[in-house]
Amino acid sequence: MSSLPVQNVLDFADAVEKALDCCDNFLVQGPPWKCRPFLIGGDVVGFVRNDSAHILAKHSHVFIVSQPTDNFPLGFVALQPELSTPEQRTVAVHNAFESIRDSGECYPLTTWRNESYVVSATFSSEPLLKVERSGAGLLGIKQYGAHLNAYAWVETETGREMRMWLARRSPTSNTFPGMLDQIAAGGIGNGMTARETIVHEAEEEAGIPLSLMQSARAVGSISYFFEEPVWGLFLETEFIFDIKLPATFQPRAVDGEVGEFYCWPLGEVCQRLIAGEFKPNCALVVIDFLVRHGIITADGFPDFESKVSRLHRDISPSAVYRKLLSMQQSQPSS
Repeated sequence: MSSLPVQNVLDFADAVEKALDCCDNFLVQGPPWKCRPFLIGGDVVGFVRNDSAHILAKHSHVFIVSQPTDNFPLGFVALQPELSTPEQRTVAVHNAFESIRDSGECYPLTTWRNESYVVSATFSSEPLLKVERSGAGLLGIKQYGAHLNAYAWVETETGREMRMWLARRSPTSNTFPGMLDQIAAGGIGNGMTARETIVHEAEEEAGIPLSLMQSARAVGSISYFFEEPVWGLFLETEFIFDIKLPATFQPRAVDGEVGEFYCWPLGEVCQRLIAGEFKPNCALVVIDFLVRHGIITADGFPDFESKVSRLHRDISPSAVYRKLLSMQQSQPSS
């Protein structure tokens, strides 16, 4: 534990726990009857909160909203069976979402992004439909992002020191304004790979050229099931890349999404995590980085195994559905 650059290990462990609780919150806090599965072709591909189901039920030409039955104890939301192709589903859901947006009864859709997310059983599965990004939380579909950890080795008076590049989000950002973020990150949109996404975001957000990004390494992923009271349910997997940048490299904000960049020693990064300055899922990416680089280890870090396992939830919709059913069955009868 001596490699962890903080004065109070318990304070840091508490900050890690809070970061996990912020993102990985639904299966910990959410009673299963708060949502129902979203089905396509009989397969679970997402989860719809009950308040959202009431909105979707008004568009019965597109959505079927079922109450609990013996076969579906949580009820379900499905698409009308005549919507049998990805193209038909995409058009129908898009039109319904536009109508909901125009009615103003679902705030997330009023922030319409004109970006599409693919709905599929897994990242590599065939697309089942595409949905407007601002409505993804309405259907609780799997979402994917790519995050870039950038670090540099800097010569100091006491020797070489690893420092991490971080970005502070613009104060005018629609989400999490002014909070700390990776040097580059973004949602994986329609038809793009994880690497294509992070290369694009690195150039657009931090001015990192392709010549440098060729050395970025795919190092894994984190996953969590997140509920946000306004925005809905999010089954999220973030694919993570690491890149060692030259000590002389200076990122630059290209698209205006970043307010400022910092190159901090890991002790400072840890202190900012304790202070709660990170965008929630970006905090988890930092924690994963510290684990992989041997900064957070099992030796002396409280509840290490449990905390690390929460970075890597099995959030395949079928696995989550089984978990929710198990949670419901374990509830005491009234």
